[in-house]
Amino acid sequence: MSGERDAGDGHRPDVSVLIPCLNEEQNVPLVVDKLVRLLDETRIDNEILIIDDCSDDYTFREAMQLSQRYPNVQALHKGLPRGIGHAIRFGIDHARGRVGIVCMGDGVDPIAAIPDFRDEIIDRGSDLVLLSRYQEPGDASTIPYSYRVYQWLYRLLCRWAVGLPYKDPTYAYRGFNLDFARGLGLQSGGFEISPEITLKTWLGGGRISELRGRQGRRVAGESKFIFSRQAYGYARVVVAAALSRRRSGVPRGSRAAELG
Repeated sequence: MSGERDAGDGHRPDVSVLIPCLNEEQNVPLVVDKLVRLLDETRIDNEILIIDDCSDDYTFREAMQLSQRYPNVQALHKGLPRGIGHAIRFGIDHARGRVGIVCMGDGVDPIAAIPDFRDEIIDRGSDLVLLSRYQEPGDASTIPYSYRVYQWLYRLLCRWAVGLPYKDPTYAYRGFNLDFARGLGLQSGGFEISPEITLKTWLGGGRISELRGRQGRRVAGESKFIFSRQAYGYARVVVAAALSRRRSGVPRGSRAAELG
């Protein structure tokens, strides 16, 4: 994979935007158009990778058309098995940038935060930047109530298991140092990749920062996230983190030196 990242003229952009997509033909053109305008206006050196997760619709066709329209956009077709975790890992393997930013293809993420992600990582040395929808009252109002309850319980579990202090460890929209992320040994295939990145960064001694943010609402299509299908994966990454902390001999509430 490193050969693919170093192909071409060897240029390394500041930001690689990773857009995992499953059946998002209606949304991805609008998302990419907005991203291109924002990145042009802010003059951020970038690439945009659209990762088609074996869609049943014309998502990949739309991605190919976007790659022909914009020179910084690349359409990637990922094989089976499906899963946002597999797609994000695939994108990380193909990205050439210094900063990776996961941006969903449904258009709900507040992309205006991208310059802040870039600055926190490149200028201030963070390894992971989380967008928190729970820093201020009202920021979580666009999240369904049941999900807010699940996320609250999960935050408590993460705090109890490994002392994780952050308010929104599961939101997929985030930025990270790509070189650091490649060293985490990510394994998740589903939505649990987001807390896996957070927990492994925390226990691995990485520097984490949070930004305040508020997500929007999906315009077209249906959400792929169903909590009952993701519960096992979410529990698995917390158990793995707790076991790693225990093996390291560090008391609960402290970081381990490394996550095995």
